[in-house]
Amino acid sequence: ITINMLYATIIVATTFFFILMGGSLVTSASSTSPLSIPDLSEWQGSLTASEVKKLKSEVPFVILRVQYGSGYKDLDFSHNAALCKKYGLKYGVYSYSLYTSPSDAKVEAKDLYERGINASFYVNDYEQQTVTSGTTNTATVDWYKELHKLAPHKRILFYSYNSFAQEYASTAMKDYDGYWLADYTSVQPTGIDYYLWQYTDNWYTSALGQYVDASKEHLKNTSWFLSSRPISYKKVVYPSKNGYDIWNNLMFTSHGGVTITGKHQYYEARYYYNHYNGRKYYSIYKNNKWIGYVNAKSMTTLKSGLMSQTIKIIKKNQIIWGNLFFTQKLANTSNYYNDLFSVKYYYNHPNGSVYYSLYNGNKWVGYVNKNNVTVK
Repeated sequence: ITINMLYATIIVATTFFFILMGGSLVTSASSTSPLSIPDLSEWQGSLTASEVKKLKSEVPFVILRVQYGSGYKDLDFSHNAALCKKYGLKYGVYSYSLYTSPSDAKVEAKDLYERGINASFYVNDYEQQTVTSGTTNTATVDWYKELHKLAPHKRILFYSYNSFAQEYASTAMKDYDGYWLADYTSVQPTGIDYYLWQYTDNWYTSALGQYVDASKEHLKNTSWFLSSRPISYKKVVYPSKNGYDIWNNLMFTSHGGVTITGKHQYYEARYYYNHYNGRKYYSIYKNNKWIGYVNAKSMTTLKSGLMSQTIKIIKKNQIIWGNLFFTQKLANTSNYYNDLFSVKYYYNHPNGSVYYSLYNGNKWVGYVNKNNVTVK
């Protein structure tokens, strides 16, 4: 990424290391100042294995250029990306955008995805007005929509300097998952929402022995960039192991307790995240209250058993539930007293009770405690 702007050199020296313990990744930093994150292209040359290994200990991740428009593929991207993958250096990718229309924007986005398919996140680097057909905002939104369709669980960022972004893509950039702001100043910009700040084109990386463009995280952390978006799950889970950490964030810097097995120890896993450490984490809730993040390996998902029976409601004033986290009441059994329903599934709930999934023909009615019905 190249922009002709005023810059000041800022060199940030911090230590960032990972410790794997207790089934969880613990992250520690020696300073509150974020690490510099380089973005690299063929201008920095073909990396060596030694350089990539050194980069891994120097930065949290890198951002690699894939293309200059669709027509020009970065000469060193494939080689550099392969080395990053081999040695575990996480990377995002960007396309220097030259699209001329909404349809052309979709092509550029698709090319970026197909050429950088193993990337942790994607960036539309839009800093040159090239749209000649349709509106720039429409083209920039269509770029996002196309890539989001191809990579629905990965973050997609918009990059530019603010004056250009506001003039040409002020509406479109709001559709993106985040803004990467280019502003080569010694004082961090305020009054703008952004998640990466490219603060210099003159940061010295000792791993490569040269000066490069560099950015800092702002408002979001490394996990946000490198892990998946939240993926809807909405299932009952319960601890299968004691003592697994429950975290308040996915950088594992704030502890929220540990898992405990036993009756009534169950949660709603509303979402899960494919974390960049290679593990899956549930975002768990209890009675609509968020509890934290927990390693999926420590939990068991409640599964259904097949059943084909006709039952009759025999108790009044009992709840028919809309879910098995018991946060949604659908009806009262008094409304269906002595009525017949078919049961297709049953659940041995971790609260100690059995629940039937009721149907009236093909219409689902809800979940009812087995003790409130009799089998015909």
